[in-house]
Amino acid sequence: MGVIKIAICDDLDVVTEELQSIVTEIIGRHKYEAECKTFLSAEKMLKEIEDFSVVFLDIEMPGMDGIEAGNEIIKRNPGCRIIMATAMRDRFKETFKFRAYRYIEKPFDKESVEEALISAMEEFPGEECLELYLNREKHRIRQRDIIMIRAFNGYSEFTVGKLVLRRNDSLDELEEVLDKRIFARVERRYIVNLMFSKKSNNTVEINGNRLQVSRRNKKEFDSRYITYDTRYRRVMKNE
Repeated sequence: MGVIKIAICDDLDVVTEELQSIVTEIIGRHKYEAECKTFLSAEKMLKEIEDFSVVFLDIEMPGMDGIEAGNEIIKRNPGCRIIMATAMRDRFKETFKFRAYRYIEKPFDKESVEEALISAMEEFPGEECLELYLNREKHRIRQRDIIMIRAFNGYSEFTVGKLVLRRNDSLDELEEVLDKRIFARVERRYIVNLMFSKKSNNTVEINGNRLQVSRRNKKEFDSRYITYDTRYRRVMKNE
């Protein structure tokens, strides 16, 4: 999975630079795997809109304005979170058509920007990291990049891409720290990441394996799978 990409679109350099500085500071402080790019026109931004998960968008711009751009964004990238960044409060109602995620006013208040950005980022599950070990060397791994976890006596193995890392925790202990929006217990030895899973009746296909969902875990697994499938899967694909 790549980093979460954030776009800032405003026709004024001074505005994009100020907002980029604020957003970059927030990303760094919260240790998000994200990057930020600025655009001085909606037309240029729309050429790359499929790449972005969060957009800060001004309303009043020459050429295509923010209302037109917002309507186009939601057609091309329906999972994108649009944060309107503008002084034009009287036009906020026009953004209801494309379900603007948040509104922040100019001049920017850093707390408002942070609240809006963090809220949007939390729509993308699994951003928090776990400390895992490979050959006794510690690595910080985003939860969403973990494909599956298998329990052994006294430790657990984590499949991350083609690598297998370890941590000295049981699956019961791990369930307390893993993001429940994307992880589910299959049976006593396995936890899987729903992002990489395909359910078929009482089995799960993941990473070339077919795992049987135990009776004990079936109700909870089915509930989490359905929730992920309906609420997050399209959003994650559009990232």
